[in-house]
Amino acid sequence: MAKIAEMTQLSPTMAEGKIVRWIKQKGDPVSPGEIIAEVETDKAVMEMEAFETGTLLEILAPEGTLLPIGAPVAIIGKQGEDISTLVETAKKSIPAKKESSTTQGQAPTSAQSATSQSSTTSQIDTTKSSPSSSKFTIEEQSGVSTQSPAFSKEQTISYKHGSQETQTNRSGPIKVSPLAKNLALQKGVDLGEVTGSGPGGRIIKRDVLSYQESGGGKKSSFVKRQDRKLELTGMRKTIASRLSHSTSTIPHFYLTSELDANPLDSLRNSYNQDLKLEGSSKISLNDLIIKACSLSLREVPEVNSSWREDHILEHGRIDIGIAVSIEGGLITPYVRNADQKSVSEISLEIKELASRARERKLKPGEYTDGTFTVSNLGMFGISSFTAVINEPEAAILAVGALVQKPVIKEGNIVAGKTLNVTLSCDHRIVDGATGARFLSSFREFTEHPIRLLTG
Repeated sequence: MAKIAEMTQLSPTMAEGKIVRWIKQKGDPVSPGEIIAEVETDKAVMEMEAFETGTLLEILAPEGTLLPIGAPVAIIGKQGEDISTLVETAKKSIPAKKESSTTQGQAPTSAQSATSQSSTTSQIDTTKSSPSSSKFTIEEQSGVSTQSPAFSKEQTISYKHGSQETQTNRSGPIKVSPLAKNLALQKGVDLGEVTGSGPGGRIIKRDVLSYQESGGGKKSSFVKRQDRKLELTGMRKTIASRLSHSTSTIPHFYLTSELDANPLDSLRNSYNQDLKLEGSSKISLNDLIIKACSLSLREVPEVNSSWREDHILEHGRIDIGIAVSIEGGLITPYVRNADQKSVSEISLEIKELASRARERKLKPGEYTDGTFTVSNLGMFGISSFTAVINEPEAAILAVGALVQKPVIKEGNIVAGKTLNVTLSCDHRIVDGATGARFLSSFREFTEHPIRLLTG
């Protein structure tokens, strides 16, 4: 008996998924555990498995379709089986796609259709007009067309220019096609100076172009750029929801410290020289920072905690997340048990996680259930910033750029390197003194970094 395959919840935070690609096609045999499609969740592109044995009889959700969990996506059954009733039932249960609040894309009623097919004109009050300062009011006007069929699909637009210093050469309404109007705005052409060659003296596209070619239209250097409507992706919705909830429910406070980065940078350079001789991959400043955080969390375990309704959970494991910027947002994969790994192991793991994050191929277990997060914007030249806590963690460390500047050492002004870090803390869990102890420990590890290689 044929059965409906539904949109599966592929991650803990997934509420809906978009079919990216069908691996199996209509008529292909499938079996339990076999990959039938790739689905984009709020965080990654994941594989959806079949749960039945049979043939893929019908694909109900084409590629690009966004559906909530539990929505029907396909029908699996025996070859030749009659599924017409099942298809009809399944299609009825597929949620209708929400339409835009605007009228774009809506089919016109018969009355609207008749009206839209009648030609209309754009009327412009040119008593005072200026292409560099104009406000438009759009008013739909209907009526029976007496114009030529070539302009039968034009919309009626009545608009008025704002105040200006120059008077136009004509009074009364000017007839202009919408295309010519938009072109005039883009080119800075005063329509009051243009002679129309269209039916009834209407200004059309070629009139605007001719006027510009003859030396007109140079009164404004401004070009009107159109707004863009960007549809919200599942990832963007999740980011908005989680960060809004974090900032509205967690009492954030911030501690900032400027560190002497000379020792850390020197260690990185010398260590990379050794790695180069060995033919191994180089480490980054961020790799050392992750290691320093892990050891500081071991010394100040209160920061490695989570808030629960009736208690605080102090984690035994130290799993540190690295905020990775990807197309459409960001994701935070975790280095598990970071305190028990060497800097080189951390470095290789971060590279591998970041690469798969950008390819949207992370597994849910790789970007959920961490204990602490590091956000580093130093590579963008940001000297310092504050980050939003990644719930349910107790804190997040924001790392700025390594900056070369004069510093005072032993009473002398010398060239130095500094690093600003800001710890965002959940005040329900971490008090000011506790956060300060964490940063003090972090300073010790970064300013005496040889401990990072032995810890």
